[in-house]
Amino acid sequence: MTPVKFILRYTAVPLMAIIAVVLWASLHASVEIDARQYASLSEAYASFPVDLRRDIADAMKSGKLSKWDYSSLVRHSLDDGIVLDWPPEDKADVTRERARLVALVNADRL
Repeated sequence: MTPVKFILRYTAVPLMAIIAVVLWASLHASVEIDARQYASLSEAYASFPVDLRRDIADAMKSGKLSKWDYSSLVRHSLDDGIVLDWPPEDKADVTRERARLVALVNADRL
């Protein structure tokens, strides 16, 4: 086996697989959350402490919440003793639920 084949087989291919998995995971985590997740944040927003509200406002600066942002907000809410509950009815309109959360965040800033 030549050194080039050895490097390609035992180094380059596994390294490319690792890079592909990391890219897929980062793209998957940057996708916007769904309507039920926005609704759960909106419904519990009034019971959040000030620092968690500030974190939500910071995360909403781009106008949308990613799955990465949502998971950190859920962990923060659990640390504060607040459990988010998804609404019982089917929420399918992401735009409406996002606008509802944005309105709560904007009203809190005033």
